[in-house]
Amino acid sequence: MENKYNIVRLDDIIDKFLEYHPDGDPELLIKAFAYASKKHEFAKRKSGLPYIIHPTSVAYIVACHRLDIESIAAAFLHDVVEDTDTPLEEIEEEFGKEVARLVDGLTKVSAIENVSKEEKESANFRKLLISIAQDPRVLIIKLADRLDNMRTLDAMPEHKQKRIAKETLDIYAPLAHAIGMGRIKNELEDLCFKYLWPEEYQKLAEEVEKRKKHYKQYQEEIHEKLLKLMTDKGIKCYIQHRIKHLYSIFRKIRKQNISLNEVYDFLAFRIIIKEEDISRCYEAMGEIHANWIHMPNRWRDFIARPKQNGYQSLHTTLIHKQGIYFEVQIRTESMHKIAEEGIAAHWQYKQGKVAAFEHSEIYNAISKVILKIQENSDKEFLENFRENLGDLTHDITVLTPKGKPISLPEGATPVDFAYAIHTEVGNQCSGAKVDGILVPLNTELKDGNIVEILTNTNGKPSLDWLKFVKTNKAKNKIKAWYREHERQEKIEEGKILLEQGMRKFKIPFAKLDLEAIAQRFKSHKIKSIDDLYFYIAKKNIPLIKVLETIEPSIKKKPKKIVTLPKDLSEELRFERRIRVKGIDNILVTRAKCCNPILGDEIVGYLTKTKGITIHRKDCKNISKLLNLTPEKFVEVEWIEDKNINFTVTIEILTEDMTGMLAKLTNVFEVLNIPIQKVSGMSIKSKDQAQFRFVFSIGSKSQLEALINRIKGLKGVISVWRKR
Repeated sequence: MENKYNIVRLDDIIDKFLEYHPDGDPELLIKAFAYASKKHEFAKRKSGLPYIIHPTSVAYIVACHRLDIESIAAAFLHDVVEDTDTPLEEIEEEFGKEVARLVDGLTKVSAIENVSKEEKESANFRKLLISIAQDPRVLIIKLADRLDNMRTLDAMPEHKQKRIAKETLDIYAPLAHAIGMGRIKNELEDLCFKYLWPEEYQKLAEEVEKRKKHYKQYQEEIHEKLLKLMTDKGIKCYIQHRIKHLYSIFRKIRKQNISLNEVYDFLAFRIIIKEEDISRCYEAMGEIHANWIHMPNRWRDFIARPKQNGYQSLHTTLIHKQGIYFEVQIRTESMHKIAEEGIAAHWQYKQGKVAAFEHSEIYNAISKVILKIQENSDKEFLENFRENLGDLTHDITVLTPKGKPISLPEGATPVDFAYAIHTEVGNQCSGAKVDGILVPLNTELKDGNIVEILTNTNGKPSLDWLKFVKTNKAKNKIKAWYREHERQEKIEEGKILLEQGMRKFKIPFAKLDLEAIAQRFKSHKIKSIDDLYFYIAKKNIPLIKVLETIEPSIKKKPKKIVTLPKDLSEELRFERRIRVKGIDNILVTRAKCCNPILGDEIVGYLTKTKGITIHRKDCKNISKLLNLTPEKFVEVEWIEDKNINFTVTIEILTEDMTGMLAKLTNVFEVLNIPIQKVSGMSIKSKDQAQFRFVFSIGSKSQLEALINRIKGLKGVISVWRKR
């Protein structure tokens, strides 16, 4: 029936259609095949074979997945509008609106001119995805189309083989996984592996073939024993076995840096129970565990907690004699159908018509991602879809302390989990417990973990999280928080800069004419005073130019440069946190000798050049000045602002022991305190080490909590704040 080029006959497709729809009328399929054959009559594939072989093969794959007759007809016709001069209206006239709509969804946009190849690809992919959101059958036909193209990719030149294989691995295989079409996903991945890493593919294929021969004897023993156990228990079932597909082995070996011997699910058996009674699955699992040693950390229950793509099964890894590891999956027939065919298995037939799939969780998840990014430009669309595609493919399920299951991709961390719960939980995440144990935020979660997120109402996301989070939701929310808060911070900075400049040149605030400034700096499109502040802080508009616009006479005077601190953003924020009693509009600076932070007792000292300098009351310099010039001291107080942090330095003396630096940095990570700089030295004569940490923190109470946590570490001798 099929050979290297998947040559399929029309009769094969009709037989497959009648197999699951015995009362169906194949007339539409015969008509579609004849029509496509005529339209592609003179076209050839790269292999030199007639082009009609391709749409016929696609139609056969669609028929094997038991789709309706309209979908199979659309598979025959999917290239007619794109590759011939046939208008879509003719397809509708000949085959009806439903078939025409499916064909339209699969047809690339042709009327795009004067754009790059990348933009054209993105525009076509956008059209395809929006068509999928309207009718998921488009995706199944497209996957069948891609599968047949990958099966015949050897006829293409090498550079095209690699480009098509990479696109397939990046987009189409994950899409197949997202909708639960396991067989298509596995074959696509293996074909991509063959073209992208040919040497590794060949080497692994040879190793696997040798291993299969070694396993053959044990495979038969295990199969017989499983069948006997199930028969004795009265469980009606049939048993399949499989060797893990090549790309999955390759990916696991590469990711986990292990050998083929450590791939414990290399050999797997499926017990498919004929009764639709879930309890029988658990009975079967109990019987198996009673007769083999199993690995407790590799027992998974996807029946109680299905994957988002609908996959349900029990998994366990067992040890046979001679140290042979094998996996057993237990599921009912309906679960097996969904595991193999995914979205296609949900189609049901009533009176020859297909039931709608719009309410499916899988379909909703895909639609949500597509709708979220469809407003982007064509140039950005494909890139953004690649980024968001990861959120559709879930490999692990973890639980909240109350038992609510949360689906996440493999390698996800507590931060991904926090953002999956709620954006604010993610933004305020300060630590996490996994199975009751406090862990670093970059810990990789495992299937079945119970995760508890610790939050701090004054907390904020760390940009360092972007280095390890896996879900695009987490990445996007972290970036969005910083975009929003950076603008607000810059607006505050710009406001202070402008106010300082106007005070310096004695310009009344009443003279600030936003319209005149906007007119001078037209290219920046200043629409509000906040826009002006933002551009000043970002240095898009020079402050002196703004001041000259407000007060033109400044140009005639020697320019006085507004002296600003080196750490501009922190010092400007510091000024906004201090209230000077009885004095307004005066420059406030932070004393470098004692670096006060929120919560310290403070005092202000009036200077000639720096306005009022803020010191801690216990600062040694202040005690000297108090005796010399008491009249220069003013009362000051803190203004609460949870969005402002201070740079602080602490010194830590410890025993000189391996792993101490990791322990210390872990405390900062758990408390969500960003480290700016860390240094250390070994004091060999005393078997001690001394570390210096420079970091940002919001208040003295937070600092005290940090120091107390560090003091509690084994091996820490003392901790002190650097003056």
